[in-house]
Amino acid sequence: MNALPLNGGDLFAAALRALDVEVPTGMQLWTVEALLAAARPAGLPPPDASPRVASYAETQGLGPYAPPAAPFPLLASVPALLVGAPGADWPAVARLLLVRYPGAHPARLASLDATGIPLSRDERPLAHVAGWRAHPAAALHLWYLHPLPASDDLRSAEGLRWVVARLLGPGGCPWDVRQTPRSLRAALLEEVHEVLEALDSGDMAALSEELGDLLITVFSQSEMARQAGHFALEDVFEQVSRKLIGRHPHVFGALAVEGEGQVLRNWEQIKAAEHARKGRARGSILDGVPPTLPALAMAQKLGKKAARAGFNWNDIAQVWAKLQEELDELAEAASVGDPAHTAEELGDTLFVLTRLADWLGLDAETALREASARFRRRFSVVEAVAARQGRSLDAMSLDELMALWETARKA
Repeated sequence: MNALPLNGGDLFAAALRALDVEVPTGMQLWTVEALLAAARPAGLPPPDASPRVASYAETQGLGPYAPPAAPFPLLASVPALLVGAPGADWPAVARLLLVRYPGAHPARLASLDATGIPLSRDERPLAHVAGWRAHPAAALHLWYLHPLPASDDLRSAEGLRWVVARLLGPGGCPWDVRQTPRSLRAALLEEVHEVLEALDSGDMAALSEELGDLLITVFSQSEMARQAGHFALEDVFEQVSRKLIGRHPHVFGALAVEGEGQVLRNWEQIKAAEHARKGRARGSILDGVPPTLPALAMAQKLGKKAARAGFNWNDIAQVWAKLQEELDELAEAASVGDPAHTAEELGDTLFVLTRLADWLGLDAETALREASARFRRRFSVVEAVAARQGRSLDAMSLDELMALWETARKA
């Protein structure tokens, strides 16, 4: 924490009188410059640097990089006093505060002259502090933030944790306290699929909401485990943070890498070392692929793991040739009329298709899901046109149906 650059206790007392507040226990004291500096994540290159690896926003062509306030420098549950000169970057302070505090949260504002005499005082919601105009003779500006009640601290992990703890604690929800980690399994699966649906639709508002619902399951499972004495949310945070830091030595350490391929190889080697330390060494390169994955996604994941070990074609032409070979074998099996053999050849064909997707830099599961969505949209158009014509689909010829399909496809 940074001490205030005030000229003795008298000036500090004048600041508190100007704000009409007492010194609460644990008040946070920040200068504007120190606060804004603390809000920039440690380890980032200087703003004017040209790092070898650009940010996600810059890589995706979304605009310049804006760092998050991580960690957020203020403890919202404790009152805070911010001090700075009139020329300080107070608008940036206002934007920073609104990352964590709700716009309706009250802030008390005051200004002092060079001798510490109060010149003005105001109190307004944080959403409107940027428009505050202090006394023109002010030499020092003061912003006092009231402590944020837990029930209003809803823009943070701590806020969600408080909500979940109340639901699962004494006097909580009678339905929630009767759940178990196992009973919430279906909810976890459902929320994951709803996140995927929002991703596929490109609806960012829905994605934000569904990611929140997914977080509910993570926090609920963690709170149940804490009450049962297994682990707590802090353990979850620590494990995943250590894992990410440990698996990215080229970011958090001094390791130099050349391209994504080396990053992935390092990742697999580090994972293998982690499992060995935990006594969970995997007997096969293919271990670690969840059996509950959708079949197409599982096939591509298995193929990728084998490919990283060198079990791969030399070029994409060989993949196309293998696909044609599997199609020929599928056609032959189908012509014989052996259902078991035909199913086997169909599976082999689908597996090679996932390998082709990998060579093309595509995700087979996503490609099929998007194709299914296109089919659903187009078939809905076919049904709608047929309904307007007063006809049922099963009464139409194939040529008529295909004509409607072409209309839907072009639309």
